[in-house]
Amino acid sequence: MKSRQRLIIGYLFLLPAILLFACMVAYPVFNTIKTSFYSLRIQTLSRGGKFIGVENYAKLLQDENVLFTLKFTLQFTIVAVVLETVIGMGCALMMNREFRGKDLVCAAVLIPWCIPTVVSGLMWSYMFAESYGVINQMLSSLGLISSPISWVTGESEAFLSVVIADVWKTTPYMALMLLSGLKTVPEELHEAAQIDGAGKIVRFFKITIPTMKPVLLVSVMFRTIASFRIYDLIKVLTNGGPGRSTTSLTMYTMQQYFSFGNYGYGATLAVLTFAVSLVIAFFFYDGMKTKLEV
Repeated sequence: MKSRQRLIIGYLFLLPAILLFACMVAYPVFNTIKTSFYSLRIQTLSRGGKFIGVENYAKLLQDENVLFTLKFTLQFTIVAVVLETVIGMGCALMMNREFRGKDLVCAAVLIPWCIPTVVSGLMWSYMFAESYGVINQMLSSLGLISSPISWVTGESEAFLSVVIADVWKTTPYMALMLLSGLKTVPEELHEAAQIDGAGKIVRFFKITIPTMKPVLLVSVMFRTIASFRIYDLIKVLTNGGPGRSTTSLTMYTMQQYFSFGNYGYGATLAVLTFAVSLVIAFFFYDGMKTKLEV
């Protein structure tokens, strides 16, 4: 009887979390999937949607904007996550050592992560300004450029500016996550390997990385999914321009929803974003499960 009461009490404690998940996650997801099978526009919202089956999904394959924004989003995600992981690892290794002024350095490294993304985007937009931006002025004073760089109005430069701003903003997050992984590496393993003659580089790749691999994979997974869904930083920094060169898949989805009022097709794009994010999560989860089994 007592075990049954404990089971009931356990479910009662879980009930608020289950209700919150159902209201905030499950219902919006299922409602979005349902809407993706309808032709629903803001102009005809009062008359309700018209069921069209998979026509919206067929439209995805013919919409060149989907392919373009998906290509940009994947390119941005790969470049940004790789840079954030490499730089974040360097910062984590630095913060994991003992030296004078360590607390001050750690605080300085984490400052960009504490700044809201919109504020960060506005700050970088002023710094990247072609005529009065501090970056062009600094490069010009150093003699590295003869004319101002169009950081947010040139296609290749706009991509670079978005990557720089995102890496600056989120590298501290990666550093903090990877630092927690470094704390799990037993010092005895390094000492034993050092006695056997292994150098720092060998110990890093043979001991540090394998030991903290679960934390590394989780960190990269979180950043990959977040980078794939990027919206606010690009919206503030380049607004998807010039043209559509820095328009992410999420930005295109928001345009369909709020700019064009095409709720049915916007829901289909949202389902596509959700599906790709789910594939990314399963990919990393499968990798973590394989490592644990080994």
